[in-house]
Amino acid sequence: MCGIFGYILHRIPCTTRDVLNVLLDSLQRMEYRGYDSAGLCVDDVKSKKHIVVRSVGNISKLRERVFSGCADLDFNAQLENHEGIAHTRWATHGPPSEANCHPQASNNMEFVVVHNGIITNFMTIKQMLLEEGYHFSSDTDTEVIVVLAEHIFSKDHSISFADLAGKVMAELDGAYALLIKSVHFPGELIACKEASPLVIGLQNGKSNGTASGIANGSVMNKLFFSSDVASFLPYTQEVIFLEDGDVAHYSKGALTLYNDATPVSRTSQTVDVSPEGLCKGAYPSFMLKEIYEQPESVSRSMRDRIDFNTREVTIKEMSDGVRTTLLSARRLMLVACGTSFHSCVAARPIFEELLPNISITLENAPDLLDREPRIGSDDVCVFVSQSGETADTLMALQYCKKYEAMIVGLTNVPGSSVLRLSDFALLLNAGVEVGVASTKAYTSQVVVLTLLALFLSKENCSGNSSHSHGGSQSPIQKRRLEIIDGLAALPGALSHCLKCTNDVATKLAEELCDAKAILILGRGYDYATALEAALKVKELTYIHTEGIHCGELKHGPLALVDEHSTIVAFCPHDKFLGRSKSAIQQIKARGGRVVAITTEPDAELVSATSRCVEVPAIVDCLQGIVNVVPLQLLAHHLAVRRGLNVDCPRNLAKSVTVQ
Repeated sequence: MCGIFGYILHRIPCTTRDVLNVLLDSLQRMEYRGYDSAGLCVDDVKSKKHIVVRSVGNISKLRERVFSGCADLDFNAQLENHEGIAHTRWATHGPPSEANCHPQASNNMEFVVVHNGIITNFMTIKQMLLEEGYHFSSDTDTEVIVVLAEHIFSKDHSISFADLAGKVMAELDGAYALLIKSVHFPGELIACKEASPLVIGLQNGKSNGTASGIANGSVMNKLFFSSDVASFLPYTQEVIFLEDGDVAHYSKGALTLYNDATPVSRTSQTVDVSPEGLCKGAYPSFMLKEIYEQPESVSRSMRDRIDFNTREVTIKEMSDGVRTTLLSARRLMLVACGTSFHSCVAARPIFEELLPNISITLENAPDLLDREPRIGSDDVCVFVSQSGETADTLMALQYCKKYEAMIVGLTNVPGSSVLRLSDFALLLNAGVEVGVASTKAYTSQVVVLTLLALFLSKENCSGNSSHSHGGSQSPIQKRRLEIIDGLAALPGALSHCLKCTNDVATKLAEELCDAKAILILGRGYDYATALEAALKVKELTYIHTEGIHCGELKHGPLALVDEHSTIVAFCPHDKFLGRSKSAIQQIKARGGRVVAITTEPDAELVSATSRCVEVPAIVDCLQGIVNVVPLQLLAHHLAVRRGLNVDCPRNLAKSVTVQ
């Protein structure tokens, strides 16, 4: 949720202004993660003291505070070496205020830290330090880190920075990524990771780092430390992902990594992420851009995984051994939170149809953690997370891993924790998604889960080969081919849907701008669509919106319907159409206004609804991917009409890295 950033220069001439601009620009590239305040710390060239600048609000306010209100800094001072840190905060302990912003400093400004995560035992540490005579200036759990560091250093001035960091980590419980500076260790920086993402960007005097690895003590000209690769993409794509327990110690050009006080080596890798994804281009918002990218993003998700000429699905990343284990599983569990959970709801019936011999279950990650159900070594647990860093999903993953279940990870972020902790992992390849409200990642999640089900179900086919268009086919084989043909048609259907529904969504946004509540109904394959559409509307518009299974209407929600009610109903021409029409008639009888999303606006639907929105038809189990598009557009346009920030809804974060 928070974003941390560190920028190190070694023997590279620049000015203080240059350093500040890199810090501020990099924070702006993490704005999509969500935040309520921000701050940074650089060193004054003359006094060698830490200069901390903090501000409540957006990065623009921090930038103004830095360049207009910081008389202590000489912006044109010439530097060759520097270590700067910066932070975007999302309040967890203490309200948004300047005192609670990061960086947090120790009592005498001897140590300064930026922190992402939660220290669960901070009250115990704080009480101990209060008894030792220290004081605290904030409500945060973060402040105890640097006050503790100051306390430990006061007992032993000969301790090294790396050893000091190890002693601090030994006292902390919880999840954290830390960057620590100290006046006692000029030219040095400490980075610590425990259950919270932290990555190092490498640039050795080139536009992009290209080393295949890094040895301890390697001299680097530029280093970037961050909770998010996106923050430093314009500078380098060569990275090291730190592991839990790692301490990275930078000292005067040399980088050394430790784990449990023992030097370790971590291999660097090149992340295949385009910096262009961080630009809105001609679009007014990232979300609208990402909605319109969906024809291309689902195509990227399928690229090199499906051949539409031969109608073959191939997942090259999966070994025969992994495939055998998956197919011999007693149970396949789909585990996720939020939008990712909805993608699992959408994919579950496809797995059930194509893999009838495996029990398919669905788990909300926080609920799984609360219940602690029995997990066995014959279970396969599929964890879906856009960011790959969702705290509840990662904790559920660790729980299942403890009981030796096979772990499969699906995420959109290369090098993320879900990918690294999985026995087998698949990237969505949807491209960078910046908008907090997920759109293209959702549709790509459904597509990749569908590809996984298709690939695993090959052995369930008998009769002709997969490219057969006729002759003797098993029911599963026939169904597989229908779905493959549906995937082939999907990008075109999405493109057509975007063209034909945007104007309707704009008009609907005008009509619903003052709505107090919206109900969204779906059933069958569109139950997931109703859940996801409702989430998009409530996330962006702050209108109470509920996604309901049509069959549940009579079991309570119908009491909400009157002449002031607005209901959106998904009514594709599938086997559930009759029952969906029945639900609409019940709403109409009570004066409710219904907007139908349908593949064929027949006379009965037209007469029973106030508006029919026609969408292109594809195979029934993938129809929801198309049907969700007009609701994504509606959510966007409604938020714009209500004067709201589309890309950064209040109280929400893109990457939920704390429980």
